[in-house]
Amino acid sequence: MPRATAIPAPERRAHAVRALLDLARTTAPDGISTAAIAERMGVSHGALFRHFPSREALWAETVSWATQELDHRFATSELQAQACQEPPLGQVALLMDIHAAMLQQHPGLVRLLFAELQRPGSSPARLTGMAFMQRFRLRLSALLAEARDQGSLDRLLNPQDLAALLVASQQGLILQALAHDGFAELVERSAGTVALLLRALPPPPPADAPGAAPGE
Repeated sequence: MPRATAIPAPERRAHAVRALLDLARTTAPDGISTAAIAERMGVSHGALFRHFPSREALWAETVSWATQELDHRFATSELQAQACQEPPLGQVALLMDIHAAMLQQHPGLVRLLFAELQRPGSSPARLTGMAFMQRFRLRLSALLAEARDQGSLDRLLNPQDLAALLVASQQGLILQALAHDGFAELVERSAGTVALLLRALPPPPPADAPGAAPGE
């Protein structure tokens, strides 16, 4: 194999992450060897192990990159939404769209995460993915609580439960994409499902109705 051109270590690590995600588009993660990743990168097996001492380390790096990228996209969206005075429920829809768009762009990431979740025990990749999903639900819950406090949602609705429902609905679409339909229309389907769920919520009661908050 020709000697690879020397490039900075962070760039080489990012190249390995891209190679893993590319391979995972069409190959079950358990069937992806480090040798196959090195071949996709155009480097020797030993060169790959200089950056990742184990297969688990590369998997963890990949999930860490993806979750950091999503957190960055979420934070950027929140700043833009605040500048445009986007209402909380609109921001909820935007966050769900961003999440779906990331998975539609990188379906290999979905395969990788689901493989880790099905594996007995724990792993750094699994823990990173679970921590991200907790942050995601908390972001949604905070916006839904804000919408409730502004009178856009019934005060009897629990923001945490509603956030969990939104995430679960999207995860159902992701499973369907994995099993049957592919990811090409995940963003569109997710947006439609989120809109349907939010429209189906009971409206807030009139200000003078029993159970309305004092001062409304």
